[in-house]
Amino acid sequence: MSRTRSLRLQVVLIASALVAGASLIVGLVSVVSLNDYLLGQLDERLSGAAQRGADMVGGPRPPGAPQPPARDDLVGAPGQSPGTVTAVFRDDEFAVGGWIDADGTRHDLSAAQQQTLASVPVGAAPQTVDLSGDLGSYRVAARVASDETVVVTGLPMEPVTAATGRLTLVVVLVGLASIVLAILAAALAMGRALRPLRRVASTASEVTSVPLGRGEVTLAQRVSEDDIVSTAEVGQVGAALNDLLDHVEKALAEREASEQAVRRFVADASHELRTPLTSIRAYAQLSERDGADVEEMRGNTAVIDAEGTRMSTLIDQMLTLARLDALPAMARTEVDLRMLVAECVVGARVAAPDHVWTMELGEEPAIVSGDAADLRRVVDNLLGNARQHTPPGTTVSVRIETDAGTVRLTVADDGPGLPDDLAVFDRFARGDASRSREDGGGTGLGLAISRAVIEAHGGTIETVPGVGATFVVTLPSA
Repeated sequence: MSRTRSLRLQVVLIASALVAGASLIVGLVSVVSLNDYLLGQLDERLSGAAQRGADMVGGPRPPGAPQPPARDDLVGAPGQSPGTVTAVFRDDEFAVGGWIDADGTRHDLSAAQQQTLASVPVGAAPQTVDLSGDLGSYRVAARVASDETVVVTGLPMEPVTAATGRLTLVVVLVGLASIVLAILAAALAMGRALRPLRRVASTASEVTSVPLGRGEVTLAQRVSEDDIVSTAEVGQVGAALNDLLDHVEKALAEREASEQAVRRFVADASHELRTPLTSIRAYAQLSERDGADVEEMRGNTAVIDAEGTRMSTLIDQMLTLARLDALPAMARTEVDLRMLVAECVVGARVAAPDHVWTMELGEEPAIVSGDAADLRRVVDNLLGNARQHTPPGTTVSVRIETDAGTVRLTVADDGPGLPDDLAVFDRFARGDASRSREDGGGTGLGLAISRAVIEAHGGTIETVPGVGATFVVTLPSA
C-alpha cells in the first residue's frame, strides 16, 4: 500500500504551486507588457525614419547632388541610428540600400536580404522580419516616395529582445526565489500549526496502549487546554477527543462497577447462604439418624423450614440489590407518600401491637415521582428495623414534612439506638449482636436496599444522632 502524504507536505505543495502560478502569470504579463511598450516605441521611431527616408528619396536635391541619391546619401543619413537598414526599390527592382553599424561603417545588403525587404507590403503597419546574417530580427516598414519609389526602412529588434530577455531572467529568478521562500514559510507555518495536532494524535496513540479489557481502567490522557485553544480546527478535534475519552472512561467505570456488583453478589450469596445451608444439612442429618423420635423430627423439620424461608428472603433481597445496582429504567408514577406511609404503619401495628406507633402526616399531599413498590419496601424496612431491634413498649413515630420542592420522611424510635461505629447502610451490617442468624435476626440488607432505592429516586437517606434511632429520607417533590 502506498504511503499517504502528510498534510504538511500537501499544504506546502499547494502553496508552492500557487506561488509558482502567480509568479508565472505576473511574469508573463510583465514581459508581454514591456515587449508591447518597447515595440510601440520602436514602431514610432520606425515610422518617423521611414517617412524621412521617403522624403529624402522623392524630395528635391541640392545643386550638384546625384539624382537619385547614392547609397552613402541614404545609409547613415543624419538622424539615423546605428543598425538602421534602408532599401530603395524602383519598378520592383532593388536600386540602392545598405546599413550602418555602431562604428559608422556602411554595409551593403545581400541578395537574400534584398529579397526579404522587397516582400514588405507598402503602406502597411510595421512588421518583424528576419534579415539573417549579421542583422538578425528587424522591424521594417515600406513607404512610397513622391516619385513612386518604394523606400523600405528597418530598425533592429535587439534592444527590445534584450530588454524583454533581461526582464524574463529577472522574473524567473524572482519567481524561483519566491517559490523557495514560499516553501520554507509554508513548511515553518504548517509545522507550527500542526504541532498541536501532532500532540492530539500522540494523546490518541497513548490511549490505544492502555489495556481496556478488564479491571478498573483510568484514562488520564487528555488534550491540553493550550492545544484546544490553539486553532479552531485543532480545538474541535481536541475537544471531541476529550469528550470521547470522558464517555469511554465513564463506560469503563460503569462496566467495572457492574462487574464488582456481580462479584459482590456472588461473594455475599456464598457467604450468607453458607450458614442456613449448614443448618439445613445438620438438621436433616439429625432427622436421619437412628432413634430419632417424632417430636425431635418435627422440631428438626421446623428448623429446616425456617432456614429455608430465611434463605428465600435472603435471596430475594440480594436480587433486589443486584437489580438496583444495575440501575434499570424505573417505571415512575406519582405516589402520595402520605397514603403509602399510612398503609405501612397500619401493617406495622398489626405485626407489633406491643409497640406504640404514632403518625404526623400533615394536611397537604406529599407527592413524589417514583416506583410505589420500591418506596413501600423502604418504609417497611425502616418500620421493620424499628420493630425488630427495639424492646416492647418502644414508641415509633413517623412524620412527613414538605418544604421547597422536597418531601422529608422521618422514622424515629426511643429504643436503645445505633452503635456509634456501625455503618448501618453497608450490606450485611447488623446492629444487634445478641441476635444471631439462627435466632431469626435480620439479613443485614434492608437498610442497604433502602439506600439504593432512595438514591435511585434522586433522594438521600441518613441517620440523625439523638435518643434512639432516627432515619430521615428526603425525596424531590413531583
